[in-house]
Amino acid sequence: MGHRHEKPVPIAENQLAYPEVDVTEEFLLDQEELLLFCAYSLLQAALHTPGAIDTDVIAALQALIQTRRTQESGLFYETRPENNSIAAGVQRSFTASLEAYEKLREEREGPASVRNSDLLKILVFLLRIGEQNQNGRPRGRMFVDLLQQMTPARSVEERAPSIIL
Repeated sequence: MGHRHEKPVPIAENQLAYPEVDVTEEFLLDQEELLLFCAYSLLQAALHTPGAIDTDVIAALQALIQTRRTQESGLFYETRPENNSIAAGVQRSFTASLEAYEKLREEREGPASVRNSDLLKILVFLLRIGEQNQNGRPRGRMFVDLLQQMTPARSVEERAPSIIL
């Protein structure tokens, strides 16, 4: 990754997104599966959306967070990134992955296995990481590269089947 020696643009602690959302280390440890799934799905959405850069991924995260916050108030309204079709593509791809994941967890653990409030905290955490890991360049991909380092290189489904004869 070419960003190893680059320094992110600093953001003051009091300027972090959604300061009212408390994301503790204990919460992240308890929700490690959901965190890894979201990071991996966000990465895959970015990699499979042509032209996606850090600002698009961050705009998609902001729209996803706003959608989840609206759902907490009892309304089901999906917020979309304004005037950014690439970010909307990242959001659509991530949402499709999330729906499949939620369905799988529901089959495994029963209804409401992924709580909206837990997902909201994970998305806020990823947004904060994204905001803190940008190099300030207009076409930067420092955050996308960081997501790549945080997740496995290949998923189980992508591996070639091994046949023993």
